[in-house]
Amino acid sequence: MNSILSLLSETPFVSLPPDLIGWIGFFALLSLIVLLQLKWRKMNRSFGVVQWGIFIILLGMAPFTSLFIGVRLSAVETPGLWALSPQGMPLDPTVPAIMFFAAVPWVLAAGLLGPWAAGVIGLVCGFSSALWQTHTIFTPLEIALLATLLSAALRQHYRTSVFRLLRHPLASTLLLALFYPFLHLIIATFNTRGLLVTRLDYALSNLELITLAAAIELLVAGLIAEIVALLSPTLWGKPEQLVPSPAERSLRTRFIVSLAPLAMILVLTLMAADWIIAGQAAQNMLRSQMESAANTAADGVPFYLEIGQNLALEVADDPRLRSSDNQSLTDTLEQKIREVPFFNQLTVLDSNAQIIATHPSGSYSGPQAPIEEQMGIQMALNGVPIQIYTIRPSDDQTGAQISFIIAMEGPDGVVDRVLVAHSDMTTNPYAKSILTGLANLNTINGQGMLIDENNGILIHPDPERIMDTYLGRTSSTTDYFSDTAPDGTRQMVFFQPVDGHPWSIVLTVPAYRTQQIAMRIALPLLGIIIILSLVGIVLVQISLGAVTQSLQNLTGEAGRLADGKLDQPVTVESVDEVGQLGKAFEQMRLSLKTRLDELNRLLQVSQGVASSLEVSEAVQPILESALASGGCSARVVLSPQVMPELGGDTNKPVRFGYGPSQNLYRDLDEQILALTRQQDRLVLSNLFRPRLVNVAKGAPRPESLIAVALKHESHYYGALWVAFDQHHTFSGEEVRFLVTLGGQAALAAANARLFLNAEIGRRRLESILASSPDPVLVTDQRDRLLLTNPAAWQVLGLGLETDEGEPIDLVIKQTELVELLRSNIAETQSTELNLPGGRIFLATATSVLAEGKRVGRVCVLRDITHFKQLDSLKSEFVSTVSHDLRSPLTLMRGYATMLEMVGQLNEQQTIYVRKIVNGVESMARLVNNLLDLGRIEAGIGLQVEIVPVQDIVERVVNSLQLQAAQKHIRLTADVLPQTIPLIEADQALLQQALHNLVENAIKYNRPEGKVLLRVQTQPLGIVFQVIDNGIGISPMDLPRVFEKFYRGVQQASKDERGSGLGLAIVKSIAERHGGRVWAESQLGRGSSFFIAIPPRQPR
Repeated sequence: MNSILSLLSETPFVSLPPDLIGWIGFFALLSLIVLLQLKWRKMNRSFGVVQWGIFIILLGMAPFTSLFIGVRLSAVETPGLWALSPQGMPLDPTVPAIMFFAAVPWVLAAGLLGPWAAGVIGLVCGFSSALWQTHTIFTPLEIALLATLLSAALRQHYRTSVFRLLRHPLASTLLLALFYPFLHLIIATFNTRGLLVTRLDYALSNLELITLAAAIELLVAGLIAEIVALLSPTLWGKPEQLVPSPAERSLRTRFIVSLAPLAMILVLTLMAADWIIAGQAAQNMLRSQMESAANTAADGVPFYLEIGQNLALEVADDPRLRSSDNQSLTDTLEQKIREVPFFNQLTVLDSNAQIIATHPSGSYSGPQAPIEEQMGIQMALNGVPIQIYTIRPSDDQTGAQISFIIAMEGPDGVVDRVLVAHSDMTTNPYAKSILTGLANLNTINGQGMLIDENNGILIHPDPERIMDTYLGRTSSTTDYFSDTAPDGTRQMVFFQPVDGHPWSIVLTVPAYRTQQIAMRIALPLLGIIIILSLVGIVLVQISLGAVTQSLQNLTGEAGRLADGKLDQPVTVESVDEVGQLGKAFEQMRLSLKTRLDELNRLLQVSQGVASSLEVSEAVQPILESALASGGCSARVVLSPQVMPELGGDTNKPVRFGYGPSQNLYRDLDEQILALTRQQDRLVLSNLFRPRLVNVAKGAPRPESLIAVALKHESHYYGALWVAFDQHHTFSGEEVRFLVTLGGQAALAAANARLFLNAEIGRRRLESILASSPDPVLVTDQRDRLLLTNPAAWQVLGLGLETDEGEPIDLVIKQTELVELLRSNIAETQSTELNLPGGRIFLATATSVLAEGKRVGRVCVLRDITHFKQLDSLKSEFVSTVSHDLRSPLTLMRGYATMLEMVGQLNEQQTIYVRKIVNGVESMARLVNNLLDLGRIEAGIGLQVEIVPVQDIVERVVNSLQLQAAQKHIRLTADVLPQTIPLIEADQALLQQALHNLVENAIKYNRPEGKVLLRVQTQPLGIVFQVIDNGIGISPMDLPRVFEKFYRGVQQASKDERGSGLGLAIVKSIAERHGGRVWAESQLGRGSSFFIAIPPRQPR
């Protein structure tokens, strides 16, 4: 394994498609990419600044990741994996480089940006790889197609688990790695020239290594993309809304998708098995053929050499060759050549290696003989009896020459002559078996060679290669292997050494011949498999078409049912599952039609019940619907105990009937009423068998009868029953329908009863209101006047009943009363109204609540003119008494405090003196409060000035902080930031009002309690709010807390009883400033008192 820092050291070039077929494949691939980009253009993300930035970064990364940091496997590390160079191209086969990050840019772009950006970046990555690695113009399109497919897988919005898994980059890249071999096999077939089998052989030879490299690059990129998707899901993007997949939208598609993988695996397995078996058979056939040819040629070599050796010895033993006459010797050599057509040249040399005689004459030149042959002659002169050498042919010869060198001994046993016999293997008849064996493969474009011990080629179809050195693979034993031919194609080689001689037979056949043989073997079976597959597809389509057509028909029927067209029956002729489904639809149609008819009748019944509160009118549609099942009489009997307000004899039931025999069986009403009290339903298909109903002798008797009890909210109202003149069997649906009608009848009776009770109650209330001397007004949630009594008409000057239902601001002229009625406060509120004529009324309003929501207001006006006059007289009396009491009280306090100065007092006397002083001080405070209240009510002018709100709050809080601390109460103030900082008011009076409220909050609070003085700006003005968590005020005391001298019953604070004037003073101060006061409280949880003062006083 060799690490690669960069591919830039390679020579950059790109090869175009080699032929027309290659160009067709190129433009077909380009068109496919364009079509897919157009189809999936909606998957592209809308580009903003972030997306454009990511696109530019990934586009800049593309060349670097494709050309830097990788490894290249060596041939030693990949046994069994080898590659071919393209046929006819001057390229050496190379092992693909694994560039680890080559796929990262376009994989990230596929998930982050969409198909078009991934395709563009894939083109850039592919062009970089094409220049420096693959050198083919198909590489950019190949990677662009992979990027487009991956982006579609990552950005699809289908909701099934398979598509959810495809949205994970690691899973999609793994699937893409499995798909890549098929894509590369097709592209590589177009990227070379030659026959189809040659193209296929070239594609298969490179497939394993290229797939390994692509798979590693894809998995690295998928892992990085998966990490990015997990760390930044927002940037990666997730589908906003998942949609059904194609398999979910079509039953046919779902079946095909479910069946297709199994069928494809089965077909591909059969085709692969067929191809593998055919390939193995082709290999065996080719090897057998080559082995047979090699054996034939190899068997002829020993025969040829042995014959040549024997003939050469026979020639050498001829005594005539000892002749010293050159001419005679030459004639002998000529005769020997004519007698045995084995040798084409015979030469006799003397002991000095000089030519004595040769034939043909001039054909042998000793000094120009090959070195091997000259050395053999010397060895023969030295006593080596026989030698065989291979030498190059002369200019006039075509085949390799086999030189037989024979040592010729003289009479004395000394070698004095040497016979050199040459044989041309291409023309020697004894070498015909060798030539035949080597030529056996010519019909399949094979070549046969015979090589000597020095790998020199003795026999070759190309004469130019005779005696060239064989550079291919050799072996010491018989071997069969594949090798690369000089033209770059793969060839099969059979190498067989010759037994007993260091020569070898080499046979080569182009590998595509194996593929051709395999195709001839496999094509019939492949054709059968394909035909059967097509037939299976057609049959599946036809079968699915029949099923889906039936289902479509049922879908149409279901659509008609959904549209309410229930009159046409569902017709299905088959009896299989689809037919059973159709029957179920028909039963559903009938049932649904029956139910809809029942619902229609129930709707009419409901409308009839809702349209009238008169029970006689409400039960009429119920009785009509009850006869829909074929009855002759339908009756409703109401118990007299639950309908006493209907009038008449309250001891007899109320009866209603309908039908041709409505009064024929009325004598059974009391019995039915008694039976339905004990059981909710009574179903009698045969009235003669059970003895539940007794019919008088001679009275008409129904054949069948059904009755249900009328109950509503556990109250029994009566019975609904239907009689039949003919025998009738009641179905469950009929019973349920009559029970439903019974519920409607019970509801009608209950509504009528409630209506009568409400009507009586309303009349009674009208009588009460009409006789009341106090005006009463009732409004709704929209502030419209609903109800008034005659007293209100007279006091407020309202019209008669025609004013009811009008908005209160159009009917009532008193502004204070309108504001009181419009208030949204749930608690009871009161205000005083000064009406023309000097009359004063106290208006008290309370909200009407229903389910926690305000639905109106009720206001009662009470004439308090007399009480106001008494209060004025009381005030004058109190003021006079207060002035007269001030001086005596001061004198009494003075003398009481001087008692301790006169002399020593005992403990009991001291206690009495302190009680006198406390009583005098309490009386003095009461007198001062009465005087202050008198001055305020007397209308003495305000000392208005602009004062800071914060100062008033701080003074009040600081003055009472000690008193709060003594009771361990936390006193705080909170002036909200949006509060107006300045206010026009009488500072002393406003401070006194706040002082009274805060002092009360401290006085009636528990130890460790809290008191908060909060100031904020509201539409009413500046609102001062005093909040405590003390004992609270009871709802009965809350409306009167601002009355003079009123003191609520505070059980938890009996020691803190006041004079009843503090809150009255607060109210008077607020009203003098044009404001108002109110209070909110919950008993046991605390109270909140409010003073609203306008920020500016009127001039």
